[in-house]
Amino acid sequence: MVILAFRQRQQRDVDAWVAALDDDMPVVEVPMLGRKWRRVRGWIEGGMARGTPAAARARVWCAYAPVSSVLDAVGQRGTGQVAVLVAERGGHVRVVARGAPAPAAVGAVKAALRAG
Repeated sequence: MVILAFRQRQQRDVDAWVAALDDDMPVVEVPMLGRKWRRVRGWIEGGMARGTPAAARARVWCAYAPVSSVLDAVGQRGTGQVAVLVAERGGHVRVVARGAPAPAAVGAVKAALRAG
């Protein structure tokens, strides 16, 4: 499962998704940053590392990519909500949920992860 976050204030939703899932389910948090931020990635990632609990650091991967292309790929119109994706190894996305974890969305994500 991949959680794409587009704004720093979305960390609350990211944390809520992680908490809503079973501990044994794989989660990768991906803060989406535009390509323009690559030049200062050391500063950004250093600050994120200092602000991220040690247990969570292994699951955080910053993406410096064209945000609009990622939004298009996941069928999302803007950066106002997190996107939660369950993808197969080949890259096919099985489930997309958006925003804070609602019970139905959490159930759909868990079912997709278990069906693996």
